[in-house]
This record gives sequence, structure tokens and C-alpha cells, in this order.
Amino acid sequence: MIIDVHYHYMRLPASDDIARNMASGLLLDAERAGVKKSLEDVLPAYRDLMDDPECDKLVRRMDENGIDVTAICVVDNVDFGIDNERVLRINDYCAKAAAKHRGRLISLAGIDPRRPEAPALFRKCIEEFGMNGLKWHPDNGYYPNSPEAYAVLEVANELGMPLLTHCSPLPRSRAKYAMPIYLDDIALDFPNVEIIAAHMGHIWWHDWAALAKYKSNISGDLAMWQLMFVSKPSLFRRYLREILDILGPEQVLFASDGPVFEPIVSNRDWVGIIKGLTTRGADGIIFTGEEVDAILGDNAARIFGL
Repeated sequence: MIIDVHYHYMRLPASDDIARNMASGLLLDAERAGVKKSLEDVLPAYRDLMDDPECDKLVRRMDENGIDVTAICVVDNVDFGIDNERVLRINDYCAKAAAKHRGRLISLAGIDPRRPEAPALFRKCIEEFGMNGLKWHPDNGYYPNSPEAYAVLEVANELGMPLLTHCSPLPRSRAKYAMPIYLDDIALDFPNVEIIAAHMGHIWWHDWAALAKYKSNISGDLAMWQLMFVSKPSLFRRYLREILDILGPEQVLFASDGPVFEPIVSNRDWVGIIKGLTTRGADGIIFTGEEVDAILGDNAARIFGL
């Protein structure tokens, strides 16, 4: 089973301006990772990807790419001025899309813990909408171990829900809030919460791995690492081999960060890259079939109870 644990549910109007703004920002991220494409090359794909409110196109692409299950997630940021009613509506849309494609999609609630009603909102997403976990982007301006975050994590711990939380620097975010060290408190204080550090810290992967080695409820996903493979494949192989040698294969999960990087590196290619790790490279590094299977789906199936 192949499981993508990190795909952004975007209920956006498929206008040219929105697609251009989104594509321009993501191309900057990709360029800084060493992958260059022109706006005109990727713009048609972004227009199409954004126009998928019920995730029908996503599931068709999953079939084409060999992906069995995808976790679709909502990102909430109070700084955008969205009220509680609207953020619940977006989460409900996401939950309904997952329910339409039951067995293929699971949904993660996006509730910014800075909302005073955040614990109750998150509980509603789980108990009434049937969502399957929590998604945070603390680099929007909050620490994931802050008192307001802990109030939401109390609910996640009670309900046994996993947390997927952004953990990496980005060009247009407040990186200090997304440093791996802040996950250490959560792992200790909320043993029933499986923590997935999105991007495994990326450039901070050593810090993430240092925590994950001693906290088995801290995992990490490979979202955004496809850019590293395309631009610096030997570095990707060396880093991933070192991570698995430190931790074993049980705490690394396949993820695409879709649909944001799909026009840059297709998910079909990304799945093929991971499968291809079992072939010994010119660098002499090789990965076992068991390690690849764990990354592609076995670990995520355990965490999400699939």
C-alpha cells in the first residue's frame, strides 16, 4: 500500500490571478531548492489542480500514480481574517470530499490554535465531521508547544488523533516557530499523539532525527524532498540513508506536499524515485525493499490505523 500523508485540500476559485500568485510563490521555493521551471510551463497545471473541490481529479491522479491513500489537509491561519464559521465550513468540505472517496482519502482538520474556541472547533471536526487528525502550520506565528496549542493537543491526546505539523524553514514564513525542538515537549506530554514532522525538518533534519531517535511518537514525512532528489540526488540518497541508519525505517513517511509541487515533480516520478532506491547507486548506497515498503505506506498505515 502506498500512502501520501501530506496533500493540501484547496477550495479556491480557479482564477488566473490566484493560480499565478500561487504558482509564482511555489516556483520560488523550487528554485531555491535547485529546480527551475518557468511560470508559463506550470500555470495550466496549477489552474487545473486548483479546480477540484470534491477531489475527483486527485483520485484519478492517484490511480495513475499508483497511490492508494492520500491524507488531505486544511491549513488555517487566523491572520487571514477567516471567522470560525468559515473555517469549519472549509473543514467540512474537506471531510465530505474524503467521505465521497472513502478508502482512498482521509482528512486532517486545519484549526489554528490561536483561535479562542480552537479546542471545541477541533473536537467538532473529529466527532461530527469524521476527520482523522490535525494539521498545523506554526510558522504562521505560533509555537506548537504554546499554552493555546496544548489546549488543542489535549483533545487530540484524548481522541488519539495524529498531528501533522510543518517543520522546516520556508521563504515566506516565520521559521523560528517551526523548529523541531518544539516537538520534544509535545512528544513527552502527549503520548497518545503521533507527531508527523512535515518535511522532517528539511535543512534541520539532524535536529529532527535527534528527537525522533528517543521519541518513537515523532515521525517525519518526505514532502518537499523530491526537489532535493531532482536537483541533488546524491545528497538525497546520503541524507536518507543516514536518517534510516540513525532511526531505522519506522519513522519516515512518504508525502508529496501536493498539489503544490506536482507540476514541478510529478507524483508518479516521486513514487518511482522511492521505489528505485532499492537499486544500488554509483555512490554504493542501497536501500532494502523492507525500508522502501515502510516509507511508502507501512508506517502511515500504522499511524492512521488503516
